[in-house]
Amino acid sequence: MSQRRLLIISYVFPPVGGIMVQRVLSFARYLPKHGIDVHVLSCWNPATPVMDHSLLKLVPPEVKTFTAFTPEPPFYLRKKVWGLLSGGDGAAKPAAPVETEKPAPPRGIKGAIKSAVQKIISPDAQVLWTRFAKRKAEQIIRKHAIDTVLITAPPFSLFLVGNHLKRKFPHIRLISDFRDEWLRFMLTDFDFMSGDDTRRQAEEIERDTIESSDMVIAVTKASLDEISSRYPKQPRSKFACVSNGFDPTLFDGFESREPSGPKVIVTHNGTAYKTSSPVFYLDALDSLPEEIRSRIETRFIGRIAETETHLFENRKAKIELCGFLPQKEAIRRVAETDYLLLTMTNDFSLPGKLFEYMATGKPVLALSPTGGEVDRMLSETRTGWNVPHDDPAAIRAMLTRAVEAARDPEKLPKTDWEAVRRYERPRVAEQLAGLIQDLR
Repeated sequence: MSQRRLLIISYVFPPVGGIMVQRVLSFARYLPKHGIDVHVLSCWNPATPVMDHSLLKLVPPEVKTFTAFTPEPPFYLRKKVWGLLSGGDGAAKPAAPVETEKPAPPRGIKGAIKSAVQKIISPDAQVLWTRFAKRKAEQIIRKHAIDTVLITAPPFSLFLVGNHLKRKFPHIRLISDFRDEWLRFMLTDFDFMSGDDTRRQAEEIERDTIESSDMVIAVTKASLDEISSRYPKQPRSKFACVSNGFDPTLFDGFESREPSGPKVIVTHNGTAYKTSSPVFYLDALDSLPEEIRSRIETRFIGRIAETETHLFENRKAKIELCGFLPQKEAIRRVAETDYLLLTMTNDFSLPGKLFEYMATGKPVLALSPTGGEVDRMLSETRTGWNVPHDDPAAIRAMLTRAVEAARDPEKLPKTDWEAVRRYERPRVAEQLAGLIQDLR
């Protein structure tokens, strides 16, 4: 079998940090072991909130990396400007309850400017990078005889690059990797991606992507079914599920430690944003009887989105905001916790952090729809408990149960390690390698 020459195009790659980079990093790290010559094109100056230079050590020397410039403004400047255009002063504002309609868009000069900006940077701000990415990708394909291109999104404007390359180089195999569901999830839950014009353009880009791709990948079966259902004329064999996972080497020598104090420690690791809002947990925690609430300390490791920062004000419970930590330090802090906290308010998404949670063996406290992807994964691996995020009584009952069980292993979930190991990133990469090799 001849060696495949793969170009992965991803907006982020180390030294960018956070969970958003882990999937593409794992592909670059493990695909070469399966006879695939890997090249990676990423953004030279990405507008991202966190960096982790320690991740550069995980990139194999045989992987060839390239970058292309973007004219985007820095992340925090962009957020500030968008906050001003959205009707505020750029600071975080209390979000409307999940069940209510979105607030009316700003009118007047701010509304007009916001609308104009949305049209310029539609379907997302990273569309400004695509012109530079196309040019660099063409050079890489010619110079290195690339035969397969994998586009991983979001940002979803990257699909414009893949579609362009497929038209310019018809011989390449194009793989489009949806790390999130676009039309039902991202366009609905994120204000800067909303709007009728953006949705129309997104629908056109997605359709072109599905039709141009030799393979379409999603990270959960629910997301894959959602995407494929929109294109019934496309062969079902074109669609495949390649899950997220965890890197087992990160947990070499991981030793679970009980907290040194009397408190039951609950830790949330990763970005807290609208769809994973901590509001449901915090409200339920504050409404617990004092004798139970006082026994819980909650730590948030990672970035808190501007829409969520106000939720931590004037809380009765003990909360520690740790901010972003490099991956190794975050895992060290997780080792001394009792439970890991996760919220996902839709039923078809599976946060990448859940896989790293499972790898620690620490019980997960999940707030997510019954029967959804999070609930299914916890049931499959027996790694935690799940209750609906919008059921305060159920959340309080779970927290009370967690406090009572914290020091009694017999009352805790019994992890199915065989099921958990199916999501090790080397195994996931092996599955992807097989799909790449089978493309004709």
